[in-house]
Amino acid sequence: MDLLSFDAEPLFFDPPPADEVVQLLEQAAENYGDEQVEADLQRAYHLAPDHLMVLVALFRYYVYQRRFLEAMAISQHARDVIRQSLELPHDWRTLSEAHLVSGGEKSMVRVRCYLLCLKGEAYLYARLGQPEEAIALLEKLIKIDAQDRLGATALLAVVSAGQ
Repeated sequence: MDLLSFDAEPLFFDPPPADEVVQLLEQAAENYGDEQVEADLQRAYHLAPDHLMVLVALFRYYVYQRRFLEAMAISQHARDVIRQSLELPHDWRTLSEAHLVSGGEKSMVRVRCYLLCLKGEAYLYARLGQPEEAIALLEKLIKIDAQDRLGATALLAVVSAGQ
């Protein structure tokens, strides 16, 4: 399965959220560094807690702020939203290429987003001093993504070298 091979389809944040949510996200982007940014992102999250556009924005904010536990919780929530929409297994450890093919029939963009959440979580585990968890996630990604389209091999090398 080639994770870069897919037809044009809606992005993971289509349809867009309500106008108020979009405005809050735009304000947060324009005012990054201001103390109001997190309040804007939290308000957007309150209004659209399962919208991937909001979850990605909040995830990035927490990562850039080095608030890795909060970023992890948001990534796991985003992954659960995607998992439900694609009918993927609850436990990522049981994820197979067959699951991804089936999910890809609904939305390959969401499959990639799900896998990128896993990769992001591996990065966060590494930053949190939990390399074993990071390595387990990355090894799973490498097994599923034999062509290494997501670049998990390079991250695994860095995490393994740091042990």
